Amino acid sequence: MALRILLLINRVPWPVKDGGTLAHYNLIKGLSEAGCDITLAAMNTSKHQVDVSKLPIAFTRLAKLHTAFVDNRVKAWPAFKNLFTKQSYNIQRFINPAYRQILVDILTKQQFDLVLFDGLYTAPYIDVVRNHSNAIIWLRQHNVEFKIWETLANQTKQILKKYYIKLLTKRLKKFEQQVLPKFDAIVALTPKDFTDMQALGCKQPMFISPVGIDFKQTVGKIAVQLKSVFHLGAMDWQPNQQAMEWFVTQVWPLVIKQEPDAIFYMAGKKMPITFKKYQTSNIKIMGEVDDATAFMQSKQIMVVPLFAGSGIRVKILEGMSLGKAIVTTKLGVEGIEAQNGRHVLVADDASAFANAIVELLQNQTMTEQLGNEAKQLATDQYHNNKVIARLLNFYNTQQHA
Repeated sequence: MALRILLLINRVPWPVKDGGTLAHYNLIKGLSEAGCDITLAAMNTSKHQVDVSKLPIAFTRLAKLHTAFVDNRVKAWPAFKNLFTKQSYNIQRFINPAYRQILVDILTKQQFDLVLFDGLYTAPYIDVVRNHSNAIIWLRQHNVEFKIWETLANQTKQILKKYYIKLLTKRLKKFEQQVLPKFDAIVALTPKDFTDMQALGCKQPMFISPVGIDFKQTVGKIAVQLKSVFHLGAMDWQPNQQAMEWFVTQVWPLVIKQEPDAIFYMAGKKMPITFKKYQTSNIKIMGEVDDATAFMQSKQIMVVPLFAGSGIRVKILEGMSLGKAIVTTKLGVEGIEAQNGRHVLVADDASAFANAIVELLQNQTMTEQLGNEAKQLATDQYHNNKVIARLLNFYNTQQHA
């Protein structure tokens, strides 16, 4: 009999235009293709609201979909009132009675073998599931969330803003410490997150399962524009904003001094209007692109200059699967089994980052070799079918433990 899985997600993962939606979608797709019977309970949030009546058949055939609207906007008055509580405002924005009722209705009518919480922001509903189901319950933790905010707090200069972010970090860490032990098992995306969650007190079974990449989405030949460099990422995410501000002000001028014909393309959904000020003949602010895969294939060198964040950089895995030469930071490549100089180039200061880009721009053979090695690694370690097979094997192992 097919494995019956209830999957909880804090957004409807469509369209697949960023690392977060790809991580959710490829999990659903992989489990469905492996023969699992998937029921999906998704929050349809104000931040990522989707018209579910217009979802393509390619999505709806993968799972039985149930949604509830969740207004998760950051609001001044609720945020102010939250200061006088001990609750995490990050988490409270995802607590919603309509979504809770959907879970109760589903669990009252159906039985499941596994309930998989796909991300920390669904974790407040674990007690609802415990009260209405005898299924095994897992958390797939995309990031150690408080670590992201901890880094942002350390990088913030403004005193009041720094204090507030530190408060958010402290409360989010406390929530993670309290909720993680409630799950039967934890699935981490990276070895670093695995270690960090153990440090938070996780003693239950844990398994490392990276985001899988669907290579069917990377088929096709597109001409590559020479001397082109690009970044593609969700630009409403603060670590990406910080990364791009650093890159265009500190790194790119050093590149242009040596390669004046090079062009940098900055793409991603919800591009802040303030980034338009960086537009020049050598910097193109693209905003959201219609076909992310085609865009990535058409450019020569990918940059991911991250200094904040946790989890695995899905866009790097996508770039590797497309055979892109990638320059990133130590944090950017964290959790990916890539070697500096073989699969990617790693640099953490502006001069070294710029020199790595220039070296690739001036050495086509090196650029192609780096991309080929990256693609081979992605094929061996991050093919979605292989990732899902290992995850299901972990479930079977736990069943017979």
